[in-house]
Amino acid sequence: MHSDGSPLPDLSKTAVLHSVGVIRTDQLPGLAARWLAADLVDTEAVRMLAGHGRHDPWALEQLLRDALEEAHAEPPREALAVQNVVAGFVAAQWQHDRDTRGAVLTLARLGASEPDLDLGPFAGLADEWAAGWGRPLPELEAAAETELERYLLGD
Repeated sequence: MHSDGSPLPDLSKTAVLHSVGVIRTDQLPGLAARWLAADLVDTEAVRMLAGHGRHDPWALEQLLRDALEEAHAEPPREALAVQNVVAGFVAAQWQHDRDTRGAVLTLARLGASEPDLDLGPFAGLADEWAAGWGRPLPELEAAAETELERYLLGD
């Protein structure tokens, strides 16, 4: 979902994205405020999260857990579902900001740090990009955009 033009993951997707480091703890209050504005979820914990200071990571993470519980939201845990949430969000961000290299590097890093996520094509693209070997840059960008677009179709 996009509430102001930029991607807005729901509560359960946010929990997944936060768990793998795509969404930082200090971003949680802003997301909670956007959920309220978009009328996605409105619970006591979400309201507290939206109004909480960004520099209290322990409290923010506790409020996220409380919000999940109050909203009866269950983040996906199966590897393919997590992969689709993560890659789908990064692809949606790419669609918004058109930072192809940034999206590829993010997904390659996640593929390396999260062994259950099958993001191998992005690791190959990132390697090719960083090393300067292989396809010419326009062709490499086109291949990366094709991979990213695959995840947009599931959104």
